[in-house]
Amino acid sequence: MLCLEANSSFLWDTELRPGNAGVWEGSPDLLETSCRADGVAHGRRRAGEGSRPSVTSRSRNRTQARFESSPYSVADYNAIGEEYGSAADLRELVATAHKLGLKVMLDIVYYHAAPDNVLMNRPELFVRNAEGKVVRGFWPQPLPDFKNPEMRKYLIDSLVYWVREFDVDGYRCDVAAGVPIDFWEEARKELDRVKPDVVLLSEADRPEDQLAAFDINYNFHHHLTLRSVLRDGESAIRVREHWERTNRTMPRGARVLHYSDNHDWRRAVVEFGERGAMAATVLNFTLDGIPFVWAGQEIADRRRTRFRDRAPIRWENLTGSSADSKEQQATLEKYKKLFRIRKEQAALHSGELIWINNTAPDSVLSFLRKRGAEEILVIINLSNRKTFVTVDLPVMEYYSVENLLKEGKTWFQLYTGRVSATLGAFEEIVGKKIPLEPLKDPGREQERKATPQARP
Repeated sequence: MLCLEANSSFLWDTELRPGNAGVWEGSPDLLETSCRADGVAHGRRRAGEGSRPSVTSRSRNRTQARFESSPYSVADYNAIGEEYGSAADLRELVATAHKLGLKVMLDIVYYHAAPDNVLMNRPELFVRNAEGKVVRGFWPQPLPDFKNPEMRKYLIDSLVYWVREFDVDGYRCDVAAGVPIDFWEEARKELDRVKPDVVLLSEADRPEDQLAAFDINYNFHHHLTLRSVLRDGESAIRVREHWERTNRTMPRGARVLHYSDNHDWRRAVVEFGERGAMAATVLNFTLDGIPFVWAGQEIADRRRTRFRDRAPIRWENLTGSSADSKEQQATLEKYKKLFRIRKEQAALHSGELIWINNTAPDSVLSFLRKRGAEEILVIINLSNRKTFVTVDLPVMEYYSVENLLKEGKTWFQLYTGRVSATLGAFEEIVGKKIPLEPLKDPGREQERKATPQARP
């Protein structure tokens, strides 16, 4: 299940997995706890305008062993697996999320279905070979035939059903590029008739997705580029180069996810180390697009990401006094600050991004986020080395910035003529430009000092 706040700019993906009791039981309390701890947000815009499984049953999940086969095999697109809870439980969960200012998105899988899908008694609805036999796709599951109008209508009606009956707010569309774009465009039109602000997230980076169908795309190569820099030692400039390629390829105004953690990869804190993972997160929260947080990332959870396993966020680990608990507490506090500034600073959630050259491009990224008169300077060291860097900005205009992730101001020395700083390994500066103060009128100042003050 994915949650988004209704009025800002980031996305949180949390696990809802069957356990001994119904998965929806107690979920409203979980949402309130997580919302207080994190804050989650997203604002919707169509391009060109300037715990993972869904509640639909994945296979039939009649037993725990059946469930462990694959939650991405859907046996019935219009049913709730009994181990997840009831329809009433789902309605309560969605209603509670809405009261907290969150949107709820379900995860759907249309590229393939389960081998025992309820429609398998009608093989004409699936892709078949010349002998009339149903064929498999990339994974060993049958493929819905999107050339069949009846199958298309069935799947679109299912999308509409969950929105209309349960008031869900949108969908994460698994392997979206494996489904024809015209299907998604047709689905969007039908969904808009029921709920015009429904959110569709494409698990693909297909450029045409956001022309008429989707609101957001994954950004797979951003994550791969981060990995090559933070884990493999590639130059930090690769991140900027990938951003520039994406900006040229995607439609104007398109939104993409920036993430360092998700269910398909090892934890960022394991791949990049603690400080490297945090540097990646700071970057993702200060770039344009939408930062994406995978459940547990905000407390530096090191557990292996296995979508078949139940892995709730272990908030209880924050209450101890051990070194690990203190580290997780500090990580969560940093995330809270990131959520806060992302929501409060207009330049971060909806401003333009301007890359600024610097003297250490192999290690350091530097850019401005601007909206109107508001400017935020971001300088991030993506290397494990202490680095001195000069950024191509006139220091007399940026001689100090108001820090957004720590107390006080950062002052830059004037002697180079450009903004310069020494950054520790994986350290960042995220600061708001301080406007120059207007010169005081000396005549009025003298007059004010000469005027006798009234006695109390």
